[in-house]
Amino acid sequence: MKTIRLLFITLITAAILVPESTEAQAWGGKRKPGFWDNWALNANAGLTSFFGDLSIYDGEIMNKLTKESGPAMGLIVTKYFNDKIGVSGQFLMGGLKGEDVRGTSFESSFYEYNFHVRLELVNTIWPDNMTDFGMNLYAGVGQFVFKTTKWEMIDGEQQVYTKDTRTPEFTYFVGTGFQYTFNEKFGVNLDVALRQARNDYLDYEVKNGNYDYYTHLGLGVTYHIQNLKGSSYGRGSYTRRKLPGRLPMRRRR
Repeated sequence: MKTIRLLFITLITAAILVPESTEAQAWGGKRKPGFWDNWALNANAGLTSFFGDLSIYDGEIMNKLTKESGPAMGLIVTKYFNDKIGVSGQFLMGGLKGEDVRGTSFESSFYEYNFHVRLELVNTIWPDNMTDFGMNLYAGVGQFVFKTTKWEMIDGEQQVYTKDTRTPEFTYFVGTGFQYTFNEKFGVNLDVALRQARNDYLDYEVKNGNYDYYTHLGLGVTYHIQNLKGSSYGRGSYTRRKLPGRLPMRRRR
């Protein structure tokens, strides 16, 4: 939990302190991009995996993905302030499942909405990079609602328990992503994030007051939008790939 908070604070600080890209004043002093400029829409699908009391494959990746994971899909809308920092809103739907050595098992479905900050590492470390590959870190906070069913054998009889939350629960998360940009409009990405649920009820197994965790692994397609109103503020945008061999022009003094 401390690691998640530390990374979240670090990314928020970076969003404030990282200066505007020099591209904002490139090409003869074109105007700086505004609110409607530089957006991206990402659709993704993948798996959500559970880590908690009713999980026994935490150290075995393939068994975790096949036996303690469920399908997931989501949408992410991102506003880029420059080529280094963006703020995203995400809607995610997923499933979770697991069991313990006693044979007690559960299945859960949930939906989540969140906000998070993204830091583009490649552009931050190498401002004049000309690669189509990228990597980012992100951290955020959200809320989720879930429904869980647990099956447990007691005295030879199977007991069934159900928990259907009505009030959204908080979740904190950190993640990293890798992306490849085909052109100015389209790209693909692979993301993985670790989430901490602010309760111990995802598997309906409460022990020692420890919070449950779940991960999201997703493969997505991104559509970059230079301007939501359909206008163009100048050549290029922060979300497009950088043209090989072309660096920002400096103004003459």
